[in-house]
Amino acid sequence: MVILKKIQEEHPLVLNLANSVTQQYVANVISYIGGSPLMTTAIEDVEELLSISNSLVLNTGTINEKELPLFIEAGRKANELGKPVVLDPVAVMLPYRASVISRLIKEVKFTVIRGNAAEIAWFAQSKIASKGIDAIEDNTNSKNAIIASQITGAVIVQSGQVDIITDGKSVLTVDTHSSFFKVNVGAGDMLSATIATFLAATTNSLQGAYEATILFGKAGERASQLVNNLPGDFIPKVLDVLYQFAQEQVREN
Repeated sequence: MVILKKIQEEHPLVLNLANSVTQQYVANVISYIGGSPLMTTAIEDVEELLSISNSLVLNTGTINEKELPLFIEAGRKANELGKPVVLDPVAVMLPYRASVISRLIKEVKFTVIRGNAAEIAWFAQSKIASKGIDAIEDNTNSKNAIIASQITGAVIVQSGQVDIITDGKSVLTVDTHSSFFKVNVGAGDMLSATIATFLAATTNSLQGAYEATILFGKAGERASQLVNNLPGDFIPKVLDVLYQFAQEQVREN
């Protein structure tokens, strides 16, 4: 992968306003594939960190009113500096979270929005059955992803049994899957961080999101073969496999 090669050469810095439930996984996945993770919860920290960062992730999984100004300021500053911004709109279908995301998208231009079918349907102003953070209807249809991209101007990555990546015109799919992704909280957050790391090393947002999704999906498939049907072993093994993929790229270089 050309972009993965650049990540190994450049070690881009990725700033995360992270979901407090999953931030260790997020930091690890960035580090294991060759990037450098940064985290903050301080608005006073944002300008300095973004000046040295190569991309930004806004994950709203545990956001609250106190933190919203931090997210808006970080997104605005990243836009000013021309840094790519990835949004992970966890459970945006729920009323309070929808209000938060509505305020965010008025203030911040997002490069990529990554979510499951129910989350992406919200951006398409459509409806899909969901339960908590999980989409429970068919998640292989690209229609909502295309509409969401056209409305928001962002590349959409719709995660599911078949991942859909679109800029509103071109549609790419990644047919790599593990059932353990669904039961491991934080797998989606890790994919969002992987995408941000790839965007930090390319100006082609569609291609960056696509290659990141391929890499993450392949790691999941290989990890599934190694865990003996034990889901608790899955995420650590995904991280191991991602590290192996990155080191293979280093050796090829």
